[in-house]
Amino acid sequence: MIYLLLLLGANLSDGLTAVRVGDYDGARKSFAEFVSARPGDAGVAQATLWLARLESNPGVARGLYMRVVAKHASSSYADSALFEAAAIDYAYGLYKKSTTRLKQLLSLYPQTPLLAETNYWLGICYLILGDKSSAAVHFHKTQSRGAGTVWVSLASKELEALGESAAPSNGSSATQGGYAVQVGSFTDPARAENLLSNYQSQGRSGEIRQVTLAGKLYYRVWLGPFSTQQDASVYAESLKAAGKAAMVIKR
Repeated sequence: MIYLLLLLGANLSDGLTAVRVGDYDGARKSFAEFVSARPGDAGVAQATLWLARLESNPGVARGLYMRVVAKHASSSYADSALFEAAAIDYAYGLYKKSTTRLKQLLSLYPQTPLLAETNYWLGICYLILGDKSSAAVHFHKTQSRGAGTVWVSLASKELEALGESAAPSNGSSATQGGYAVQVGSFTDPARAENLLSNYQSQGRSGEIRQVTLAGKLYYRVWLGPFSTQQDASVYAESLKAAGKAAMVIKR
């Protein structure tokens, strides 16, 4: 009976709500109860990821991140877990381990939304390890695959410091792309602004376009721009795989 009550009380949304309001102790408790009570639930990957993010001990946090990768490799949270485990290694000067994890991320999740920043930080790791050639390769990949993100300008600065061309490999300027990815359309401008702000906090650039249909004004959230339709499509598919709305648009 006690276990049944615990099972019924364990709710993933309680933990997520606690995180949003800043109740981190409550969030940890909710996530831990959820993982314990519902080990076979699809939400365990997300709950474990948050347990890692809320963990004050870096070693324990890294173990939790890697548990997500090991036990929930096909979930939409595994790439984030692997990236954040690599970030811990980087923070503690374990550059070779960080490099290994970042390379694993690119191998396992070639269409991850984290593609641009993964290549950028892989380039930084190689730079620290003294491999300037490999560093340049990944900085160029950041440029060609990170259109519309802050990582492009950061990679360009690193390439300039290395004495290499900072132009994207396809010869097009990332800021002059002809495509965008629409992730929302609202009649309430505040909702559009909140959605765009959320993506911008993740390093993605974008804009809000207004359009009038049947006498009603809509606010559409466009991310990008992307230099090619293929680049936009790859990013859109990564969002769809994560359960988010995405549609390629010709600007």
